[in-house]
Amino acid sequence: MTDTAPDTTQPNKKKRARRTKPPAGDVTFVRVPIPSRSAFNKNRPVGCLIQAQLQHIHHAESARLPKEKRDGRRPEDIRTEAEAAAYIASVTKVLHPRRRSKPRQESAKP
Repeated sequence: MTDTAPDTTQPNKKKRARRTKPPAGDVTFVRVPIPSRSAFNKNRPVGCLIQAQLQHIHHAESARLPKEKRDGRRPEDIRTEAEAAAYIASVTKVLHPRRRSKPRQESAKP
């Protein structure tokens, strides 16, 4: 499906900053349908892709965090997508803490 122009019937207030130069040549716009509400199932068993992500997160956790800061769950014990999401969120929160609300003041240069 190729469109020549984006759908502008509904203005979106949260648009990303546009490129300063348009891309050269023809542009193909891909419409991505919105998934139905029934597509969300937090009790769905974890698939292969999420299992691989859990292995990577677990490796990062064990390599970067001391034992007292680790979550304690093992990837092979996680059975549902909800459990996987909770594990990934908890490890990510520790590995990537939020920045300070106020930036540090730089010292005055002579």
